[in-house]
Amino acid sequence: MTDDPKKPKGVSDSEQPPFHQEGPAKRAGRTLKVRRVGNSLGVVLPKDVLAKLRVGEGDELSVSETPGGVALQRHDVELQEQIEAARRAMKRYRNALRELAK
Repeated sequence: MTDDPKKPKGVSDSEQPPFHQEGPAKRAGRTLKVRRVGNSLGVVLPKDVLAKLRVGEGDELSVSETPGGVALQRHDVELQEQIEAARRAMKRYRNALRELAK
């Protein structure tokens, strides 16, 4: 087994994450208990969820709002940099973009 930096620690190549669910059962899914972690609160993600997200200890997750609640994604530094560059460009060329939108 080779060390893959995008693969969570403790998940072997032969493990197939059983997290793929379809339809209404996807919403019901499973429940996680909120626990105290120092002065904060947190949840422990099961190994199959970590495998689905392709994260391990020390990795960062992005949380975003969705119409159905919230979504967790592996934090993508390159994508974040592209988003910030687009925001700077939109701010700088705000008037030109407004004219083009007409």
